[in-house]
Amino acid sequence: MIALLRTLALLLALAGAGPARAEPLHAPADLRTQQQIARLFEEARAALDAGQGGAVLPLLSRATLARLEAIRSAARIGSAAGSARLSPAERVAALTLQRFMPPNRLRELRTAELADAALAEHWLSPGTIHQASLGPVTVEGLHADAPLLVKGKPGLISVAFIREGGQWRIDLTPTVAVADGLLSLFASLAGVSEDDYAGKLVARLHAPAR
Repeated sequence: MIALLRTLALLLALAGAGPARAEPLHAPADLRTQQQIARLFEEARAALDAGQGGAVLPLLSRATLARLEAIRSAARIGSAAGSARLSPAERVAALTLQRFMPPNRLRELRTAELADAALAEHWLSPGTIHQASLGPVTVEGLHADAPLLVKGKPGLISVAFIREGGQWRIDLTPTVAVADGLLSLFASLAGVSEDDYAGKLVARLHAPAR
């Protein structure tokens, strides 16, 4: 999960992108919806802040969980065939796991445990978690989103939510779709394959600080 989040953040930063949705929702959420989504976000932020990545999984949408499981499965297989069904951004996340997790550990860990291990490896800066908050929530039917604020200022992405089973859940799929498009575009501009670009991006994500 953290590998995927870092991938999305870097791709959006490289492009100078705005909110993840191409057409942001415009109807302001009612007070009850705002409160529900704010509690959901704070619960996820508190879990990440405490290093409990696995505790965030129940707060995610079904589609997001399916993507995370596909990433874990591909990383465990460790072959081109294993990642063939992944989107470009998902392949970057799978490569990150392969690079920093020994094969035997990948085979043993479940998705929740991988999320905990990713936090332990500091793949997401604790400072970033402390500084994150949500902007105004807008809603359209079962979908909602809000700008992600860093130190009270709008960041490069928005956080999407979807209502499932009567509960709001965090939905990363719109942001993944944007990241997929950016990765494909960057690879094309660089004149390399998406797989080659993904490998270079993983190296950049985890290059030692200068």
